[in-house]
Amino acid sequence: MIINQLSARICIAVILTCAAAPAAAQINTALRAADDLTATAAQARQQRVPIMIVFTQASCRFCHTAKRVHLVPMKHSAEWRDKVIMLEVDVDSGASLRDFEGKTVSHSEFSKRYNVKRVPTVIVMDDQGKPAASPIVGLISADFYDLYLQQAVEGGLIRLRSAQREN
Repeated sequence: MIINQLSARICIAVILTCAAAPAAAQINTALRAADDLTATAAQARQQRVPIMIVFTQASCRFCHTAKRVHLVPMKHSAEWRDKVIMLEVDVDSGASLRDFEGKTVSHSEFSKRYNVKRVPTVIVMDDQGKPAASPIVGLISADFYDLYLQQAVEGGLIRLRSAQREN
């Protein structure tokens, strides 16, 4: 009887752990939503790093794949953590954000400013909101996507730091 109760408790614990694992994994695959780009720009200036805006759409399976397989691991990577500030903008969202000029706009309006028509689109920007590298549009060649992201960040770093030397 005691063994049956213990077995039942162990089974319940295993089931609950397995049920909670996908929820925990989902939390870890999130990117921070853009909310105050003025503050982010100040942080980027201080750290001397570019800002990577990842334009997504909630219903886009390629966006979910790009985030899960490439972007979130890059965000958490020791190699890239201190080289870029990564934020997400949902192109369909009415959620508000403060843009680089301090004006309040929706995520959707902000996406239109950058002419985002396909998702995922990744744009590496300087602290003024100007693109510092060519945009990465779509989940092009999953085998090389990490390389494209790295090249965009490195290009942004070079452009940002050379501009700071000129000033």
